Amino acid sequence: MRSIKSRLLLTSLLVLVVFMLLTAFVLEQAVEKRMLKAEEDKLGALMYSILAAVDRDATGLSITVSDARLFEHALFDPNSSLRALLYSERGEIWRSISTSNSYPRPPNLADEELRFSQLKHEDAHWFQLAFSIRWPNVHERLDRYHLVLWKNAREYSDQLKRFRQTLWVWLSVTIGLLMLLMWLVMSWGLRPLRAIGDEVKAIENGHKDSFDADYPGEIKPLTQNLNRLLQRERHQMQRYRHALDDLAHSLKTPLAVLRGLTEKSAWQDEDLKTLIEQNERMNQIVSYQLKKAATVGGELMARPVNLSALLTKTVNALRKVYQHRGLHIDLDAGDDLQLRMDESDLLEVLGNLIDNACKYGSRQVRIRLMSGEGQINMVIEDDGDGLTASQVNSILTRGLRFDQSREGQGIGLAVVKEIVDAYEIDLTFERSSRLGGLQVMLGFSNV
Repeated sequence: MRSIKSRLLLTSLLVLVVFMLLTAFVLEQAVEKRMLKAEEDKLGALMYSILAAVDRDATGLSITVSDARLFEHALFDPNSSLRALLYSERGEIWRSISTSNSYPRPPNLADEELRFSQLKHEDAHWFQLAFSIRWPNVHERLDRYHLVLWKNAREYSDQLKRFRQTLWVWLSVTIGLLMLLMWLVMSWGLRPLRAIGDEVKAIENGHKDSFDADYPGEIKPLTQNLNRLLQRERHQMQRYRHALDDLAHSLKTPLAVLRGLTEKSAWQDEDLKTLIEQNERMNQIVSYQLKKAATVGGELMARPVNLSALLTKTVNALRKVYQHRGLHIDLDAGDDLQLRMDESDLLEVLGNLIDNACKYGSRQVRIRLMSGEGQINMVIEDDGDGLTASQVNSILTRGLRFDQSREGQGIGLAVVKEIVDAYEIDLTFERSSRLGGLQVMLGFSNV
């Protein structure tokens, strides 16, 4: 059974049926016990009324029951369900007018014992209430007598049968209504899952780009993560396309050099050297672009990395690169600040931004890390010439270089933009910093 709804309905039906069966059993036992108690109480009240009518017989040697002092009309009706008999130690001494047949005397009845029981007699179900009494005779000695009441349990059985029928009918109706209600509740509760399935089909067919945000709190994190995965996939495809564009653009010059060499009739040693250099350059370009295109992007599957340690490592490497210029790189890396990001992507961002600050800075570059309220902020400043407002607006344009005197292809900051967009990192540029040059600000989400 692959349907969640069917599984829930089947499980709920089993639980509901078991619960209802247990409820019916307990309720039936309680009602039956209460009905038996009511029958016992009725016979007990009748017995006390008969005992009130007990008197000595005409001889004075025994006792009898005065019919004139009985007020229960059923004892005078032969067709009634009530029977009453009085026994002495020698045998039966009185019976009600309603009693026509013989009935067995209750055995082993102790003095002043009141015993209520159910038994079969002449293929009928009867209630019996027996009481053992002591009554003084003419010699003022106590003789033992047994007063026994019989009641046909046919009316009781019919009532209990009607109750059981009514109980099971209503339980069946209740189970049906509850199952219908549970089906409606499950249909309503599982509607978001069906909506997700419909949206998946729409995304597969290209009719939608992402999942809607209006989902319950239990499912919303799932759709948000799926939207991030889809966004990351789109960023990845875009990076692949850009990498291929960059690769084609970067290979133009080496290919032109090789084409010029092939047009020569004879090659010199210098030409072979140039051929080897261009071949090595193309290999480096291809490796770099493939590595760049393969960077993951998106923070969902990335492990936490130590930003402070990675930043310190990058700055130490760049200090050695720019040592000959006497450039001072001032670093405040904080205390073990971590974020969830692929390490290669983070190195790409840090390397490009700090390397640019070192390239265009004159004597000093300052880098600071600050954390607070689930956010890590990084500020990179240099004391270079800075940029104009138009240059700041177009600084992330792919292939655009403001300073043609320095090496580069104009794609470093464009790659940075792709990465920060994939991770939803805030990236802003200010025309002038406290040091006088460009200021770059990054906002990372803390782990």
